[in-house]
Amino acid sequence: MVDIREWAKAFPKTVKLYLSDPYLRWAKAKVLGIVRERGPKFYVVLNESIFHPRGGGQPSDVGFIKLGESVLEVRKVLDVGGVLAHYSRLVEGEEVGVGDVVSCELDWGLRYTVMKLHTAGHILDYAVQAVYGRAVDTLGAFHGLPNPYVEYVAEPPTQGMLREIEEVANRVVQEGRPVRFLTVPKEELPKAVFNAPNLARIPEANEYRVVVIEGVNGIPCTGTHVRNTKEVGRVSVTDVVRKGKYFRLHYTVENTQ
Repeated sequence: MVDIREWAKAFPKTVKLYLSDPYLRWAKAKVLGIVRERGPKFYVVLNESIFHPRGGGQPSDVGFIKLGESVLEVRKVLDVGGVLAHYSRLVEGEEVGVGDVVSCELDWGLRYTVMKLHTAGHILDYAVQAVYGRAVDTLGAFHGLPNPYVEYVAEPPTQGMLREIEEVANRVVQEGRPVRFLTVPKEELPKAVFNAPNLARIPEANEYRVVVIEGVNGIPCTGTHVRNTKEVGRVSVTDVVRKGKYFRLHYTVENTQ
């Protein structure tokens, strides 16, 4: 088996197309490296990619890499020090080679669902803060199927508080607030973020990407989001589970299950 971390060091950082346009479903890219993992399974490095890797609270994108009669099914994507390694299975034709220009296609249905869920997660951060009357830090999150959740460092909400959280969240959805992103240098980050949890735990970087829901919050985030909160659909809290000093808030949005 290949040591993917060592292998990836040979390549420049991947240009992450999804950061500038999360609605991009198809793109061409150049193969910088390909190595067999086992049987018909390979790791592929491209010069640029539309595939969001696993991490940051999101599941990996999936889809296809194609060249003529050759089809690689992208099963997961890993971010290895800024280099995206596309773990793929050859399902048709012959393997592609270094230097080939290939077509990349997202499983758009899955990606768009994750975009709605991730934006809903940011909306829930705001709703929880509004109902608790203070900033509530998060410990973790998963904005994907089958069971999305956000973990909050607080006592679990009562049933009445849960109803309020849903009401606040769905009011934001129905208001159709624009969602945009900013890329700011480190020294300007305090001006860009607002109503954001975990600011004390933000990792050091020269610049940050901040996802802004107009009038709601601005949160450092490298995930994919919808352009307008109305795209999210109705937000529903499905379960609340106490986990020691924090609780896990499970949720869903319209048309994801």
